[in-house]
Amino acid sequence: MLNGTKSFTLLVSLTVAVLVPLNSAGSFAKEKGQASSQGRAGNWRMGTQGAPSIEACRKRVAANPQDADAQNDLGWALRQNGELKEAEAALRLSIKLNSASAYPHSNLSVVLMDTKRPEEALTEAARAVALDDKQPIFHVVLANALTASGDRKKAIDEYRVALKIRPDYENAMYNLGRVLNEDGQSVEAKMTLSQALELDPNDERVLKLLDQIMQ
Repeated sequence: MLNGTKSFTLLVSLTVAVLVPLNSAGSFAKEKGQASSQGRAGNWRMGTQGAPSIEACRKRVAANPQDADAQNDLGWALRQNGELKEAEAALRLSIKLNSASAYPHSNLSVVLMDTKRPEEALTEAARAVALDDKQPIFHVVLANALTASGDRKKAIDEYRVALKIRPDYENAMYNLGRVLNEDGQSVEAKMTLSQALELDPNDERVLKLLDQIMQ
């Protein structure tokens, strides 16, 4: 997820479909300025929502190492390219430079989920929401961390908050349906997944899970 007016522009085709299933905690791009169709079908199929150029990000950091946004963007670019150790270092530096920005906290939560540290991920995700509770992406990241930490009830609440902010957020709807099913609420899970399928009839995750529930 990129942040700030200084962040370079992503391709128009990218969406903000956060987080594929928890066993491969997903990713998210900058929310600000995205098209109204964001949250529907998108690059979750590739496991990423854009992989910014590491080279371009490194140049920005080299030009101004104290730029928190540049460090955040570099951290996310590294994460998108699988360089998790370097990504974590850049994101922690971004937070050190500007602890009041929600983006690096949420991005760091994703990296911590990638590296199987759900409790630490939960702390960072909660900090992001505390700093900015208007971005649905932050609520979904928090919900995923809550799920991984064993608190399905609170996770369900957070997915619902994200959907209240953006009702057409298909990926949040999929994750809500998934966790409702894990929580034994199969009827609500089917209803939620059916709604997700209306938003994206080709979401293979939804189709597979609905098949499992119907058996």
